[in-house]
Amino acid sequence: DLGTSIFVDSELIGVRIRFKDAVLFDKGSAVLKQDAIRILSDMAPLFKSYGEMIKVEGHTDSDPIRSALYPSNWELSTARAVNVVKFFVVDVPEEYRISPDLMQAAGYGEYHPIAENTSEENKTKNRRIEVVVLRKSSNLR
Repeated sequence: DLGTSIFVDSELIGVRIRFKDAVLFDKGSAVLKQDAIRILSDMAPLFKSYGEMIKVEGHTDSDPIRSALYPSNWELSTARAVNVVKFFVVDVPEEYRISPDLMQAAGYGEYHPIAENTSEENKTKNRRIEVVVLRKSSNLR
């Protein structure tokens, strides 16, 4: 059910779309799932139409990752953000590709939680990707 997995919020800096990590990635992975490719493909025309700077932020919970590929949550969150950016710049159909100069990727690891990492429910909230379509007044180039 995507209704509880994707959240949209209008903020002073722009529109923030928050994806629970399980929507886009398997646990401990930065490879986009097939459902994620479909969801992001459906959103690409909308993002392209804005013509504004888009920032993709990766976040994790505070549980240490034990992976040779991602030695820390910081690297996992950054890899996830970069892979979402790459998808919009390279992998979508050409007419919906977003110019690389309008894209930013940031990996925050566990350092910007939206809930305390004290329960599995809260940790699930913290594992997320946020796509922020920045308003013109907040574009930081």
